[in-house]
Amino acid sequence: MKHPFFNQYKFKYLEWNDAQAIHDVTLLWKSQVEFIAVEPAFLGELLTEHTLQLLSETSFEYARHLAVELDAFEKEVPKLLKRITEHLNEVKVLMDGKDEFQKERTFQDAHILLELKMGDYQDKYKLLKEEIFKTMKSVFANSKSKLIA
Repeated sequence: MKHPFFNQYKFKYLEWNDAQAIHDVTLLWKSQVEFIAVEPAFLGELLTEHTLQLLSETSFEYARHLAVELDAFEKEVPKLLKRITEHLNEVKVLMDGKDEFQKERTFQDAHILLELKMGDYQDKYKLLKEEIFKTMKSVFANSKSKLIA
């Protein structure tokens, strides 16, 4: 019987002896995080440039919430990049041809945990972006309707 814990997560199993596939997935994560590193600056600038409109349309606490959440995601990027880079360097454990079961198992566990971390980070970041865009869309629509009236 499967433990209910495993039903919460969507695991993608890779052949552990296929170091190239693991390396490629990890490079994809690195690319995604590097792109995410650029986005908060844009979103922060968007919020900053329209602060007065944002505050007039929403509460101060809500606007502050968006800014604080965005800042938290921005601060997480260097930590994630460091962790991914270290993980890339550890792929050699699978490629060295040595039978070091314990090291390989530790790497596999680290890979699964990093995969969960990346999925969680990306899901939460996507929700924050959607929240910011919906808010700004509302601000722009209300601002436009005030100009027309």
